[in-house]
Amino acid sequence: MKKSSLRIFAFYKSNVNPKVPQYQQAVFKKFGQKIEYIINEDFEHGDFLNYICQNVKDTDFLIFFDVDCIPVHRNWLDKLLTDLNEPNSLVGAAQTANHLQDGKNIYVSPFFFGISTAYLKALNYPDMRMTEDMDAGQNLTKKVIENGGNVKYWWPTDIEKEEWYLHDPIHTKFGLGTTYNHAVYHAFFSRFDQSYRFIKKAKLVLGPFGKLFYIKIPMAYKKALRYFTFR
Repeated sequence: MKKSSLRIFAFYKSNVNPKVPQYQQAVFKKFGQKIEYIINEDFEHGDFLNYICQNVKDTDFLIFFDVDCIPVHRNWLDKLLTDLNEPNSLVGAAQTANHLQDGKNIYVSPFFFGISTAYLKALNYPDMRMTEDMDAGQNLTKKVIENGGNVKYWWPTDIEKEEWYLHDPIHTKFGLGTTYNHAVYHAFFSRFDQSYRFIKKAKLVLGPFGKLFYIKIPMAYKKALRYFTFR
């Protein structure tokens, strides 16, 4: 059987401590994966998601991470692909937008999710931008449900600091430094003065012999894209 292809993407702006993407890239390197970056000061999260989902079609699966989100062991990808290999599936971390709909909502968060490019096409590329009643990326879960697809949530399995309500009868909280399905960690809020939590976790995952990888911008991307810079 043909091995599935995938591409992994993250997005950030200049308000992120530059060590954060360096540590994230080092973690993916340790586990044998490549992560690609887009930096755009004019983008919001939904703009980034729309651009990648609508334009990157040379792969079977797209996987998205926030820049302060990392896998914690090398089996994370096998677990994710097992879920994604069921047709018409959206897989990722469960989240509730507490500031919308009185917190009575749950969706696959844009800080970590995977989906097939074929399924995105079948769904006609749902708009990922924030609206008055939906957070960034929330519309994707809505469209999957409306079209009878499979929404597979990864649930909090460890929370360093409980902060927010999660709209589920069993898994009711998430917060700073949450690990999902024992496999993916999200620090939240890793800007210049709030990145210590993520860096501490990344160092633990990397171990004593972990190395940072300083990211360079390939010239080919600079010339090919006027508005989007890959790092």
